[in-house]
Amino acid sequence: MRVRLLTALLAVSLTAPAVAANDPPLGSRLGERLQRGPASDGQDALRTGHRLAECLYFRRGSDVIGALTSLSVEDRKRFDRNLSRSVECRNATLVDSPRLQGVAIITPADVMRGMMAEAVLEKSGKDEALQPVAAQAGYERPWFAITGRDRSVDEMAVCTAEQNPAGIRSLLATKPESADELAAVKSLGATLGPCLPQGATLKANRQSLRAALAEALFHRSVEPPLAVTKG
Repeated sequence: MRVRLLTALLAVSLTAPAVAANDPPLGSRLGERLQRGPASDGQDALRTGHRLAECLYFRRGSDVIGALTSLSVEDRKRFDRNLSRSVECRNATLVDSPRLQGVAIITPADVMRGMMAEAVLEKSGKDEALQPVAAQAGYERPWFAITGRDRSVDEMAVCTAEQNPAGIRSLLATKPESADELAAVKSLGATLGPCLPQGATLKANRQSLRAALAEALFHRSVEPPLAVTKG
């Protein structure tokens, strides 16, 4: 099965019907990013997206890391070009249903970044030793400029990754759109609320929120360590 990462979107077009995307303008809210179809179809599409991200990291790991971290415009263009080339994922099981011969999926760029971040974390395990750290005066990061999200969403995610990395790990261990995922998001509520910048509002689609938290945890895992909170 061939995979192509297109500019701003991951698209795989084979034989199954497409899962359409509804990508609202970015603001201080995380809106509904994926149209809801039948539950099983939506879950299959999201899980397929994660498997495709894993394949990209397995095949082109340095390009995935570069796309997630490079602040250079020219370097990002190069990584995007490399990831846009088709890649073989013949050893990956991309769909759960044996009745499907292929799948078409379109994923918003910010969600795809989160999927790639999850793939890196799963394989590297660099986040497993992270502990809560002391509260900071601010949570701005240079990489906010390349995520495509509102800065307040990334700021909230960074704050959460510093205050409750274990809660994010629990979320990422769940299957997308599952009851366990919903429970993990709810358990993070006590951290997410205080971490949301004052005056900002959040209307969170779970997959957009999951992506933001995954990317924040990834960046924390590769950045210089901060002082651990002493209990």
